[in-house]
Amino acid sequence: MFLGPINVRASRKDVQLKVKEEYNSYRDRTALLFLLFPATLLILRSWIWSGCLPTFPVQMYQAWLLFLYTGLALRENILRVNGSDIRPWWIYHHYCAMVMALVSLTWEIKGQPDCAKKQRGVQLFLQWAMMQGVAMLLQNRYQRQRLYTRIALGKAKRMDVVWGETAGVDGQLWLLCPILFTLQGFEAYVGLLLLRTAVVGVVSEWQVIFCGVLLVLMAVGNFANTVQTLMAKSRFKAKMRRSKSKQRLN
Repeated sequence: MFLGPINVRASRKDVQLKVKEEYNSYRDRTALLFLLFPATLLILRSWIWSGCLPTFPVQMYQAWLLFLYTGLALRENILRVNGSDIRPWWIYHHYCAMVMALVSLTWEIKGQPDCAKKQRGVQLFLQWAMMQGVAMLLQNRYQRQRLYTRIALGKAKRMDVVWGETAGVDGQLWLLCPILFTLQGFEAYVGLLLLRTAVVGVVSEWQVIFCGVLLVLMAVGNFANTVQTLMAKSRFKAKMRRSKSKQRLN
């Protein structure tokens, strides 16, 4: 839709791998910003802005999120065309995030009086974004190393990429899965809190309801896909154990 009716399939393998490496580099850069941008806003809120976020910095952050998710969705669609195994849900998830960022740009950030109560949803969203940045940094570091090993063993294609719902070795499961499930629960909580503020009349704009519903839907979708992936991995491991047992019996 953005690029028009053009062929984005690379004919040379080195060009395909260049697209993948640029995508990984983009994720590395944005993961750090995903952590630093909301952290900076929250620090300034406490130290300089007297506990009340001004509108313009928050809208700058939402505009950056729109740019981020649009860039990710474009790159992921191109990677899928070139043979990368990216689950469709994660692209749809970024479409939802793009829409939410666009809608939130039209959302009037309420100030005084009673600023802390009116901006509670914004504050929690920024805290969730910091947790998301930590999770992205962890998965970029640990799971990419595991993916390179899987590619070397012939268990993954060279165009495959890592995602938060995938798992590396068992030790990484214990580290990443609790973080991912905590993020998904917190995302749903922020969405429900936004809906609650709209119901009780604290902030009753339609943007609040829309963003709340989207956050809950994305949290449920992320949880379902994470569980589905873990179940598929568990079935694969059980199948491998049965195969090894048969080989020993033979």
